[in-house]
Amino acid sequence: MMDKGKAIELLREALNDIPHLRELHYDNQEFKLWHDKVQNIIKAALDTDDLKRFSSWRAIHVRGWFSDNVYQKDYLDKLTDYETALKSIIEKHEILGIEIKPAAMTGLPPKAFIAHEGETRALTMLKEFLEALEIQYFIAEAKASGGRSIEGQVDWTQSKADFAICLATKGKAINKKTGKHYMAPNIIDELGRARQVFGNKIILLVQKGVEVHTNVREIVYETFTTTNVEKAFIKIAKELRNWGFIRVGKA
Repeated sequence: MMDKGKAIELLREALNDIPHLRELHYDNQEFKLWHDKVQNIIKAALDTDDLKRFSSWRAIHVRGWFSDNVYQKDYLDKLTDYETALKSIIEKHEILGIEIKPAAMTGLPPKAFIAHEGETRALTMLKEFLEALEIQYFIAEAKASGGRSIEGQVDWTQSKADFAICLATKGKAINKKTGKHYMAPNIIDELGRARQVFGNKIILLVQKGVEVHTNVREIVYETFTTTNVEKAFIKIAKELRNWGFIRVGKA
């Protein structure tokens, strides 16, 4: 069984081979050997999702019907797909090798405030992801209010955290022109309050099909679907690493 660290190292080497492969004629043997080698590395040490990811879904032209230029373009387009897939696989396993680094000034693991709408699958997966990183999270309605107003409860809960994650799932209202769902009103409100508390330490995750509110469009965000939240989790890890809350170590 190949070690994952060794597999990622070999995949990086394979990634570096792509510029050379781009210089070759589409009907070459090196590409086939390279492709099979990468597949074998993934099969030996990584998971089935990675194997599915390493693929090209582009339609290619039937051989013998078109000019060499058409087939050469097909070949280069496929290489681009494989290059993107390799980068994504490598980045994923770098993120999965996360170690916790104490939050600045506290000596404790970082704490997250989560703004959300309803008990969704995305929220469950987000909480499980944070728990795996040993990051404590706070949700306003999950805490005893102690007689505080709704706004006061949100402000009190945010004061316990180091950064905010706003999970913008589909609200009930729909934009009739675009057909997209609006963000839930409480998400817009809590996001606005979070900007005053956390400044730029906000991670906005937007479900596909949700229209981003005009007053938050300047915030960098990542989209997700109910079946694919991996990009969103990578976004979280990147931001936490950038802020110094976590560091990447060996898996």
